[in-house]
Amino acid sequence: MEQQEVKDKLKTGELKRQTRTAGKSEVWKSFKLIVKNDTEASVGFAECGQCGALLSYESKKTGTSTLSRHLNNCTRKIDDHQTSILSFIPKTAPLRAKQAITDKCVDFCCQDLRPFSVVSGEGFKSLAQELINIGSTFGNFLIERVKKALAGGCDVAMSTDMWTDDYRRMSYIAITCHFTETDFRLVGKTLTTAVFPVEDAKTGKNIRRELVRLLVNRFGLEPSSLSRIVWVTDQGSNIVKALEPYKRLSCLDHVINTVLRHGLDKDALSADAPDIGETITAAKSVVRFIKQSGLAAQLSKTVLQMGETRFSTVHLTLKSVREIYNELYEKLQSRAEEVRMDNIAPDLLDFLISFLEPFYAAQRELEGDKYTTLNLVCLWNEKLKKHCQPISTDNPQQAFLLKIHMLHKVALFLWPNFNKLKMMTPTEVSEVHAHVRTLLEEEDEGGEATATTLENEEDEAHTSTLSPPAAKRKRTSFFGEWENEDDDDDVPVQDEVNLYISQKHAMADDRDLLGWWRINSSIYPKLAKLARSVLCIPASSSSSERVFSAAGRTIDQRRTSLKPGTVDLAYLYIMLDYSLQQVCSYVSGIFFILKACS
Repeated sequence: MEQQEVKDKLKTGELKRQTRTAGKSEVWKSFKLIVKNDTEASVGFAECGQCGALLSYESKKTGTSTLSRHLNNCTRKIDDHQTSILSFIPKTAPLRAKQAITDKCVDFCCQDLRPFSVVSGEGFKSLAQELINIGSTFGNFLIERVKKALAGGCDVAMSTDMWTDDYRRMSYIAITCHFTETDFRLVGKTLTTAVFPVEDAKTGKNIRRELVRLLVNRFGLEPSSLSRIVWVTDQGSNIVKALEPYKRLSCLDHVINTVLRHGLDKDALSADAPDIGETITAAKSVVRFIKQSGLAAQLSKTVLQMGETRFSTVHLTLKSVREIYNELYEKLQSRAEEVRMDNIAPDLLDFLISFLEPFYAAQRELEGDKYTTLNLVCLWNEKLKKHCQPISTDNPQQAFLLKIHMLHKVALFLWPNFNKLKMMTPTEVSEVHAHVRTLLEEEDEGGEATATTLENEEDEAHTSTLSPPAAKRKRTSFFGEWENEDDDDDVPVQDEVNLYISQKHAMADDRDLLGWWRINSSIYPKLAKLARSVLCIPASSSSSERVFSAAGRTIDQRRTSLKPGTVDLAYLYIMLDYSLQQVCSYVSGIFFILKACS
């Protein structure tokens, strides 16, 4: 049997990995034997647990010598005195977790008529530790909450991203899920990270297979439920291809970044606006000089470097230079280096900072994961279009254009302050209303299609008592020109949609949309359920990207020997993984009780 055949059969389940316990060699702590799934007979291969390599293994011919040689060269052994990354994970549980454990121990003793001393015994400690071990290995509390949301008829959103570390060139894939609980609380947490199969190219087909494997095989989602997930990703061709069968929206953060990349392209600026191009280049150069020369310590404020891929950082760099322009010029002049400022004109700096500020603000707001963001897309699109003031001669790369989908419009409609959709044409408004009504009808009929019915990007009146009319207020928000006015014409009440449009709504917090829908769910039950499905969808995939930002700081030159599982465990805890945090809390809580009872 050839290596490729073994790999294929491992994927199909004809073969499996088996931990060998009978052998005396130490190599079996790092290798698993490849056996047939039905008879458990060896097929002559073993798999390295550190790098995933398949090696020939015949116990009667070569023994474990080949495996030992590979193990010695596979990865640099970690110094026994090297600090473990897990030591940086906080182990102290919060007081409420300790109190919860105390209450459970008391309940256990009272309900089962056991003495309190039972929780201080070695047997109880051993049982508790084993439960923790099983939970940390096989449990995932987050996925159960996702399943509960899907079972309740609400859709969920997921974002995914991939990353390759700079040292071992191992690729990882992350999935972050977003949904609303039954109490309308927004949840956005990392579901998993996984090492992308070393032997697979990162094609659309392979990425799709890995996503399905993780969600269906590992976490137990029903294959049919994948159609209820809206994916938010970047515009990478392989990711787009992978999610063709499913519903997908583009990450707006990446779209804006692409707009800035084209607008700030060095070659384009040199031809059309050489002064602007020279200012940006000179500012980047002088910041680099400040960092390398040690001059930064002598300045009253820090100057910020431009990122190579995050074009919003151009705004931050130019702003930091402008804030200390005079001081910086004097420092360079004292070193006879003032020539470095020749192409940095204050008036051009002011213009560029003013022009880039709305883009920076839009990206920061659309990246949020503690509040709803999909409802902001249409508003920011209008703001940025007006800010850019495209003319008829602009090509698509010069004009600011976002591809607005029906979901973006529905999300804005579900924001009470803007449900009149004043920036849209009457035809567009009617289309949104019709689409919302269709979604509500489909929900009534128990159909599969729910709030997020849309194509892939590439391709009766309610009788509850009404809320009292909202008090008149002035429009003071950043998007005030499109906000509902108190003198807007009322709409005849015919169904829940018209009822929602006709009422003047007061929001205690203009951004707490889900909180508003929770309070008003008895008045608009169908729309409230729709809001749970739509408003959980993020405008960007930045949640998954933040996982890999942390990973990049974890896997540095000093930690190239970290196993993928250790890396996964460490930065998943640091980022969002709910299950590991619970396990650590349980550990601390149990030993707190044992200490208190001893």
